Amino acid sequence: MFFIKKITVKTLEKIEDDIKKNDLGKARDRLHGLISTYPNELELRKKLGDIYFELKYPSMAGRYWYLEENKTPEMVKACNEFEKFMGNDPYRIARTLKYKGDIEILKRLELHGEFTSIKNKVKEKLIQESEDSLQDKLFTIGCLSIFILLITFEVIGVYAFFKWIF
Repeated sequence: MFFIKKITVKTLEKIEDDIKKNDLGKARDRLHGLISTYPNELELRKKLGDIYFELKYPSMAGRYWYLEENKTPEMVKACNEFEKFMGNDPYRIARTLKYKGDIEILKRLELHGEFTSIKNKVKEKLIQESEDSLQDKLFTIGCLSIFILLITFEVIGVYAFFKWIF
């Protein structure tokens, strides 16, 4: 655990240095990597939203600020722009957010602001997708197991056939 914290602190320091050097592209890429590694850390998403806002991509900033509970007026405006960009479709918004973290964090999350009904539907879709993804994984594992079993039987059959002939 200590090793992971040390890597994260180093990476966060590098991100801060990149921001100070105005190398926002590198900071953005580092944050994307951290978010995929630590999906439960919503603070990383907020920081990435800040960078996209600085890069003048408000809809992308809204995408990463979407799960922020305490939004500033700029955040609310960017989130609304993101919703409009997604056609106010809760399913598309949920898919675009790509949240792979703990479901319990989403359940505790309170989304406020305009279009609260859309935000609540997005939250429901995210929770549903997280539960569905477990079923998808089990289905994939089952299919792979059957495929491996079939290959094994084919190899045994070919071996037995050659042993029978020769």
